[in-house]
Amino acid sequence: MNRQQLIVAVKEAGYIERLADYIRQAPFGEQWQLTAFTNPNALRQFIRAGYPIDLLAVHPSLLEEIGDAVPAIPTALLVARIGQFQGRAEVLQFQPLPQLLNALAAVHAAHTGTLAQADRNRGRAKVAAVYAAVGGIGKTTLAIQLAQQLGGREERVFYLNLEQWNATSIWFGDEGQDDFSRMLYTVQAHPNKSQAVLAELRRRHPVLKLDYMAPSGNAEERLTMKAEQAKQIIAAVADSGQYDVVVVDLDSRMDPIHQAAFEEADVIIWLLSKEPVVIRKTSMALRYGEQKWGDAFQQQRRKFRFVDSFVHGSGEMSFNETLQVRIEGGIPYVAEWSEGRQLLDASGYAAYRSAVESLMNRFALLERGGEDARRNGTAAQS
Repeated sequence: MNRQQLIVAVKEAGYIERLADYIRQAPFGEQWQLTAFTNPNALRQFIRAGYPIDLLAVHPSLLEEIGDAVPAIPTALLVARIGQFQGRAEVLQFQPLPQLLNALAAVHAAHTGTLAQADRNRGRAKVAAVYAAVGGIGKTTLAIQLAQQLGGREERVFYLNLEQWNATSIWFGDEGQDDFSRMLYTVQAHPNKSQAVLAELRRRHPVLKLDYMAPSGNAEERLTMKAEQAKQIIAAVADSGQYDVVVVDLDSRMDPIHQAAFEEADVIIWLLSKEPVVIRKTSMALRYGEQKWGDAFQQQRRKFRFVDSFVHGSGEMSFNETLQVRIEGGIPYVAEWSEGRQLLDASGYAAYRSAVESLMNRFALLERGGEDARRNGTAAQS
């Protein structure tokens, strides 16, 4: 598959060197071929020679020097601050490289109305939903750690939080609180532009090595969101071709959003514990799902993978007689996290990381998306 042609033109040779080194190591380099210039005359000759260009990222001063040589191709102006050139696509030149490349991909997507062909041909990502019928059982901790460890294994991961009370700003920050609103509006009003808007809004966490959407600043959005819109958002990420795994973090309700997420998911990791109240609420949630959605819910039950929380080690395979379900592993309790210590610094919590890796292997989440996922789909299901 031919890669998209990215042309970058700036004055700083060191900038180009760092960018080229990063692209060679990043998934972006599998989709884009970089050609770089610091000399406007060389860029002018390259353009006039008719070489293919899918996106031109250029400093405004160099664009001015090459004059009218630029044909009608997607162009991003690399600027020091946004708002200098009204009506033109602007991208901050100096920002973390993952965000820079996401912004450039968004300009291309906005111009063409779709993501790059190389991306779309990669196939659908695996979708792992993380759920529990009770709060405070470590669901978001598991979802983030799962995404982090997959990212650390060079999987392309997107963390999608669909909770009403989304508190991940503790780790991700408050910036971009309108992003989810924009995405929700897009899937409602312009579903054909969902992936282009996703490419613009997604953010990269440099430590966790995952992409995510900024936490919503409006809890009402979760209440007003329809099941179909939730499916469209998950599908926009999973079908973009840019990810191997999408980790969907759900709250402890059991409503149409959950049923929609269950339908989109390949595996649903359902956390429980041996506490009587947890067993009781889990039983009630299962019974409600069967009564509410009938056969549709029963079809999703084959994807449920029940995991014990707060166990010693990684947990053993067992059978819960009360719920009549098989327990397929466990995750330990980490006292330091409950005491408010840094969740994202899991380097010292070997038992938890080992348990999460066991789940990743058991549920076949380490297989690549796209062609690899299709090739290994039968083996993963068995």
